[in-house]
Amino acid sequence: MIMDSENISNECFEQIFHRLDKQSLVNCILTCHRFEQLISNCAFWVEHARVQGIPDVLPSLDWRRASNNKKFGGNGNNEIDVSTFNFDMKRIVLSGRGYSPITPLFVSHFEAARDHTIRGVLRSDDFSIRGPADGIKMEIGSEEGCESHPDVSKCFAFSFTAGAISIFIDLVHSGIDAWVLDHVRPKIRISQKVNHRHDCSARLSFAAQLNYNQTQWIQEIGMRQTAENVNQKRFKSIHKTWQQWTENKWEDFVIEFNDYPSGMRHLTVLNEGQDGMFWAGFYGPKIANIQVQVIMPDTPVVRSFEVDTERCREDDNPNVEEEPGRFGVPLFPRHRRMWAVPPAVARQAEDNDDEEDD
Repeated sequence: MIMDSENISNECFEQIFHRLDKQSLVNCILTCHRFEQLISNCAFWVEHARVQGIPDVLPSLDWRRASNNKKFGGNGNNEIDVSTFNFDMKRIVLSGRGYSPITPLFVSHFEAARDHTIRGVLRSDDFSIRGPADGIKMEIGSEEGCESHPDVSKCFAFSFTAGAISIFIDLVHSGIDAWVLDHVRPKIRISQKVNHRHDCSARLSFAAQLNYNQTQWIQEIGMRQTAENVNQKRFKSIHKTWQQWTENKWEDFVIEFNDYPSGMRHLTVLNEGQDGMFWAGFYGPKIANIQVQVIMPDTPVVRSFEVDTERCREDDNPNVEEEPGRFGVPLFPRHRRMWAVPPAVARQAEDNDDEEDD
């Protein structure tokens, strides 16, 4: 029996669409004008998120209402043009991230690796892992050499040479609209649990930077120019050193961006660690439960566009190849690196180079 699609109700098609995978749903959008209209409706994506079990990716109901009505707090004199402040519900839901906690994607690579260990360098668009010496190992459980924790089912242990795990997040691609980043500037929270082995000293650097683009990274020497804790608008870092035979309880490390400038589109998170006694094996620091979350204010309020006062030359010319610096590497290389420095530190390095040349 052949049934004409014209005789099938929109509600029936919607129920079918809600049960399709992402690629099939995208294909349906391209099938015909009727399907495109059905799937482009914001209400469809709200229901789709509910059916798929991911309602947390959506902004709150208050924010959706404010966007629909174009009525936000903080704009009493209509100084801010809010006519284009619409949530891209399709992108938010298809991203699977949006305003829900974002979990890094590198875990599956450790699960597939021999002995759950990555040695050498592994890169993708979403992460970069550098595991020199014995590498970086995913340990099942949380009690190997330290106290256990009920919330830690797996962790990542560093070895005796400095290794690094970097995470790259395109905030817009993850479903956060550009107008939200520019005029709401919600809190961006990066959290993780950290620990070390009781029988070995260790050190860990945990850093995060908000970027205009994906190229705002320089090589290892840049990171080592900021050996202390840093708390700037776009760059923050926490450095921790554990001595041998000291308490080894799991701690929460949290970095929050609250007062960052407009124009931010990318976030990079770095963990760099090693043991302090150069022992073979995985006696370095341990990290677990890495999570990134964009937290909207409870009340729909917009703010004026804020210009970044810490802009550096790379922000304006991200693809310009620079001359080598005093360390023999470009201060602002063309390709993204796994090491982060705040713009002010990079600018200071340039100034120092200029003074030496004079």
